[in-house]
Amino acid sequence: MSGSTNRVAANLNMLFTNLPLIQRYGAAASAGFKLVEVSVPYSEPATKLREAADEFNLKHTLINAPPGNWSDGFRGLASLKSQKDEFRNSLDTAIEYAKTLGCNRVHVMAGIPKTDDDVANASKTYSENVHFAAEKLKEHDLICLIEPINKYTIPGYYLNNYDEAMNLIYSDKSKNLKLQYDTFHAQQINGQIGATLRKLKEHIGYIQVAQVPKRGACDTRGEIDYNFIFEEIKSIDSSWIIGAEYLDENSSKESFNWVENMSLSF
Repeated sequence: MSGSTNRVAANLNMLFTNLPLIQRYGAAASAGFKLVEVSVPYSEPATKLREAADEFNLKHTLINAPPGNWSDGFRGLASLKSQKDEFRNSLDTAIEYAKTLGCNRVHVMAGIPKTDDDVANASKTYSENVHFAAEKLKEHDLICLIEPINKYTIPGYYLNNYDEAMNLIYSDKSKNLKLQYDTFHAQQINGQIGATLRKLKEHIGYIQVAQVPKRGACDTRGEIDYNFIFEEIKSIDSSWIIGAEYLDENSSKESFNWVENMSLSF
């Protein structure tokens, strides 16, 4: 893999947010991107998003399965016993969108257990649902991803550590469950990003990045030295796609100079 370098995808739910979702495709293409991820694509018909992507020669790399009603505080459904039917039905929607968009990765969000019953049954429910999702997505040639999220950004989020994520991956009979490794969350969960990337490299299906603590671009001031981290990533696996999942409302072409400055590509 020498000579190749990791490619960066623009997250259209966090970047270019001064524009409606459909218009963000053109903005991403103008900034140089060829890959896009859309965490929550469900505000628009999948066919409309695909048309926008095709118009600008953009390829979708990642979507999330429907996370439940975001404005009601839902951050995923997979660990909630009270939402078991909703979760399993939501996978049909995720599969339909992924296939229409030509996207082969689906991130399944764990959610925030709140009722006593959901809290008491979260571990069992999550394990059953994630393994169900991995199997079901495999039938459609889609990769199932899970992502630990730090407890500061989403308090109460069920999957907030790598030990539990890896236990689920190791026990997955379908061999279709992968880790979505987000350095923004990883730094706040346990740090040791370089060592963890090497340790878990066989099980990582996707990378996401943002500076800590303000979730800005990789060349902004913060806790993570991305020049070092991207050298590590490139040396471990230059085929990993890196999702730029950080907050930048009025992203200009110049604001993405870090991609080439840090020896990555679009």
